[in-house]
Amino acid sequence: MQDLLADEENQSRRTFCQMPFSAIYENAEKGQTSVANLLAFIKKKNTAERKCADAMLTYLGEVGELGEFEEPGTSVKGVLNQWHTYLHTLNTQQLTWTQVVDEHVARPLVSLKEASTSYIQTLQAELARVNDEYTAAEAQQRKAKDVCDVARQDFEDAVIRQDDALHEIGVPSFELQRLAYRVKTAELEVNRSVAEKAQAKTHLLQTIVSRDEMSMAVSVAYQRAEEERRDQLGACMKLWLSVEKEHIKFREKQLQQLEAHVVRMDRAGDVQLLIHNHRHPDNLHFQGKALSLLDWQWTNQEEMTPLSHTLPGSRTWTPPPPTTTTTAHLPHEPDVPHDLAALLSSHFDDQSEVLDDDQHDPPAAVADCSSAEARQLFVQTLNRQRSLGTKVACPLKFRRLVQCFLAFFDACVLHDDTKAAKTAMMLSATFYMIPPDHHVADDIVAADQRHIRRYVQEDVKGHVIWSNPKVSNQNAPQQDHGQHIICL
Repeated sequence: MQDLLADEENQSRRTFCQMPFSAIYENAEKGQTSVANLLAFIKKKNTAERKCADAMLTYLGEVGELGEFEEPGTSVKGVLNQWHTYLHTLNTQQLTWTQVVDEHVARPLVSLKEASTSYIQTLQAELARVNDEYTAAEAQQRKAKDVCDVARQDFEDAVIRQDDALHEIGVPSFELQRLAYRVKTAELEVNRSVAEKAQAKTHLLQTIVSRDEMSMAVSVAYQRAEEERRDQLGACMKLWLSVEKEHIKFREKQLQQLEAHVVRMDRAGDVQLLIHNHRHPDNLHFQGKALSLLDWQWTNQEEMTPLSHTLPGSRTWTPPPPTTTTTAHLPHEPDVPHDLAALLSSHFDDQSEVLDDDQHDPPAAVADCSSAEARQLFVQTLNRQRSLGTKVACPLKFRRLVQCFLAFFDACVLHDDTKAAKTAMMLSATFYMIPPDHHVADDIVAADQRHIRRYVQEDVKGHVIWSNPKVSNQNAPQQDHGQHIICL
């Protein structure tokens, strides 16, 4: 508890007096710049909002009522009119809010900026005045010291001359009197210069004290100005926040009124009202007569026209016979991602059957990597297998996996796919097998087991894609496949 009280006491004693004036000036300048930037932002924001609101009100006035051409009394007309009222009220209120922000947020900041600028200039002038007084007092003290030193030197010379004259023989009495007078005059001058020096020193000390007091006062004044600036910024932001909350409340209230009209929209009721407002008995009779004539004409046409000469519009559509016999004999399209994943996972499964060692041709799923999508699929399958397992089951499967990598690298060389080759090479450093001639004991730690592993990367490093570029370019015409070398 005592430590906490001591900490609070130390915090209460912290003032700008503990900061150098360079830091105080820099902070004051930054504060002025911050207020100026905030004022410019508020001014531009209010100008843009006022311009947008004026343009919207002008456009609403030019358009007129949005529901002008809708049927009177319908819900659509009510919704459009309410929306028009909402937009007009919102933009009118926006002009009022911008005026409030100008008067109660921007104007206090302008006053704060002007008062702070004037106050800081006054403080700087006071500090410059005491510095000038200190400089003058220091110069006066140096001058008094120089005068005192000269007077002491004259006094010492006069005393030496008088001593020499007293010890000489044949010196006239008037010369001795003159030397004695000179000694006395020099002594008076020394006393006067010493007094002036002491007075100048006292004045210099007083100037130093007043300068320190003024520096402390100016530091505290800068601190109060900074506190006032922050208080004013906080008050302006709180006022802006309250204005924005009122804006949101007003907008929510208007939106609720608009929502009430939107919820009450009734399409069937609007259509019935439209029919009710524009119905006419003659129109109903004409509709009935027209329907009767149309029915009679249609019946008469069906009786007089044979079935083989029916109109195209009267023909009925019959579905074609099912084509199950044709689709049943279509070949099954292989699932390449599933087959490739099963192929790679078979090398890491102890339960799967061992591949034939005599079969040196790589699988078709790996050899056919002519497209970028196929090579990308191979790399993605390797990456997925790395998360499932990295230990190859047996040496035969290990050699088979190496053949897959070599076939993939051949495709990368053929199609100049450097990115896929590099990625596959990095992934090959994760798949390994333990040679059958090494039997790891139970007491050997895992760190020692890593030294006996054989990784796929060791067997695929000899591929031509990883050869020296200079040597590869020299040997490129001698390649059997006619492939070019990718310099990685």
